[in-house]
Amino acid sequence: MNLSKPQLQIRIYGVDGSLTAFTQDDPALVQRIVGDAQRPDFFAQDRITIAGQHSVATLVVSRIARLDLAGEGLSIWQQPPKFATGLRDVVELPEQEFLYQVEARDLNHAERRQQQHKPGQTEQAFVDVQLVGGHHIYLRFQLVALLPAERLQRVRSILTLPGVSFRLAGGGVGIANLANAVKFTGYPGPPAVPADAWSATEDEGANREASTCKQPSGTR
Repeated sequence: MNLSKPQLQIRIYGVDGSLTAFTQDDPALVQRIVGDAQRPDFFAQDRITIAGQHSVATLVVSRIARLDLAGEGLSIWQQPPKFATGLRDVVELPEQEFLYQVEARDLNHAERRQQQHKPGQTEQAFVDVQLVGGHHIYLRFQLVALLPAERLQRVRSILTLPGVSFRLAGGGVGIANLANAVKFTGYPGPPAVPADAWSATEDEGANREASTCKQPSGTR
């Protein structure tokens, strides 16, 4: 991690569509903020306080949709400890790039379930996380392939995390508060689905909602 000349911007997006931004350029303070924000229990606390030169702001954590720690050249993404051996990378994509990569892989429902990766190989997965208020986060996961019986359990385990962190394309890290997520759509679907899953095809046109949460720069 190169923090010799950090230019950190903290962007906090609320579930009501609000955006609050702060900046910091002290290397020691940047490192502390980065470490604190990626703690597994970050979203379990009631409030966070941010002290500036002229004011002190206190934010209710449960009302945060996502948190960005942005800065050019900052390589600060940390793998969730629980998945460090199987999760290679998570990066946010602009919506159009996400849709292009999904469609380019011929994700026919039947064909994608026949795609197989040997355990230990690297595979890609794409996840659209929809938060309260209609804000979408489009993620590309790089994962180590598991046995079919283990894949569904890994998906379930990831979605039970308090938050998921990911690299920002422009540098830095974003963290989504999964307590404020209303839908996860994964591409391709796993080879096996829960026995109690409903079988139905999503109507993309009817279900696409306009986001009411201000988008981070470069995600539209």
